Amino acid sequence: MALGMNSKIKKAAVIGVYGTGPDFTTGQAVKCFELIQWLQGRYGEEEIEIVNSYGWKRRPISLFLAVIRAFMTCERVILLPAPHGVKVFIPMAYCLKKLIHRPVHYVVIGGWLADMLTVRPRLRRWVSSLDGVYVETLSMANALKRLGLPHVVHLPNFRRQGGGRNLLSPSYGHRKKQPARVCIYSRIVKEKGIEDGMEIIRLANEKMGGQVFELDLYGKVGAEFESAFVALTERNKGFVHYRGVKNVGEEEQVLPFCFALLFPSYYQGEGMPGTVLDAFAWGTPVIANDWKYIKEMIVHEENGLVYPFRDVKAAANELCRLYTDEELYGTLVRGCEASAQKYSADVVLGRFAEMAFDDKNGLKTRGLE
Repeated sequence: MALGMNSKIKKAAVIGVYGTGPDFTTGQAVKCFELIQWLQGRYGEEEIEIVNSYGWKRRPISLFLAVIRAFMTCERVILLPAPHGVKVFIPMAYCLKKLIHRPVHYVVIGGWLADMLTVRPRLRRWVSSLDGVYVETLSMANALKRLGLPHVVHLPNFRRQGGGRNLLSPSYGHRKKQPARVCIYSRIVKEKGIEDGMEIIRLANEKMGGQVFELDLYGKVGAEFESAFVALTERNKGFVHYRGVKNVGEEEQVLPFCFALLFPSYYQGEGMPGTVLDAFAWGTPVIANDWKYIKEMIVHEENGLVYPFRDVKAAANELCRLYTDEELYGTLVRGCEASAQKYSADVVLGRFAEMAFDDKNGLKTRGLE
């Protein structure tokens, strides 16, 4: 595995789940895909080594060798592991960093890391040794700093702005046409609030005195939830439709034409959900459950609506209010468009590149606010 005399050292290796298709629509896979695409656009495809961790349990030896090669042939290593992968890739990176002396940057996905490190002091020590730990919300950053991690950075989730995003915002009147399409665009599992979402639409229709709203569900159905989901959709088949899986980049076929995105999630690992960023990018108002860090993304009545935790009646009232208040709807659309610019990959990853590639902020020697 020794490098030849003419071997070129690449700018970076990215270790994470990478691909397209139904198996690559999770928050982890989408964030990894977006990061790699942006880095390749900035530095060139030949400068970014991809170590695909998808299905690593079926090929641990070959993946281990690929990670070693990444450390040997790249100037820096960027990690994007899922919760189970953290217990494998962080210790591996800790050891290889000491042996091969490459900077390691850990881009965190979701909002679970502080909880894990609280009960795993050895893992906390390993994470602390990394050159940068980039988390999606200020609350997560502060929680990790309280645990003593030195190089923690608040780096929001992001989306590349391309393919006509922010250029296509159908009018309030167009989106309001009955039945108004409301969508949930996420993994289809219980904790994503799927049953709550159906109840919200039922209650909103009841309040409006007719079938004003219909709910379209997009996403991969979790195996453990499949039978319950089939029963729920059958019970509510008059106004609920499962539309299958959309791949990365296919949001444009859905979100510009939805009246609103419903985000009723109470998933424990929720961080800064990408589906909300997608809605921002297409000017689609979001109605979200007050859970975890959602209020760091959504300012009520400015770029979305937030209802009390799992209060489906309040959520239904907000949906009806949005339907009847054109001025509020316009305010939220404009707020979405401003938020999309704030969380664009060029803004967020431009800052990341300054820290991880250029070290303009001295990240290797001190933590950042």
